[in-house]
Amino acid sequence: MAVDPGQLREAGLSWRKIGTLRDLAERLTDGRLDQDVLSALPDDELMAELTAIPGIGPWTVQGALLIALRREDVVLPGDLALRKAVQAAYRLDHLPSQQEVLAIADKWRPYRSLATSYLFSAAFEPASAPPGSASAPDHAASAASRVGGS
Repeated sequence: MAVDPGQLREAGLSWRKIGTLRDLAERLTDGRLDQDVLSALPDDELMAELTAIPGIGPWTVQGALLIALRREDVVLPGDLALRKAVQAAYRLDHLPSQQEVLAIADKWRPYRSLATSYLFSAAFEPASAPPGSASAPDHAASAASRVGGS
């Protein structure tokens, strides 16, 4: 709350994101939201609580569950990089829909976060791998199969 919104704008945030961050910070500061209570909520309840805040959607909450809260069974089906990584790892002839990603990811339970992390890593690796090694999508498919099958 102490940071000047102009500084946040200079850092590259849109005015809408700045408004959302300030709204979230106000709720955490004035007690409408409690970080400890939020952290203890089941995923679906946390999703409902946070997406009630204008500007916070499922992708943001899923990212927080995965990264900040280190939950073990999270997937971000709407993330384009993840959808492309699933397409490559599973050698699909099309970009999978969010529902297709969820159906594929169901096999990874209860460790969808691990498989999601592997796939994100594969999505951001260079396209070519050293001679004699598996390509990034092959690594991702192998990792996904270890956490529930491909």
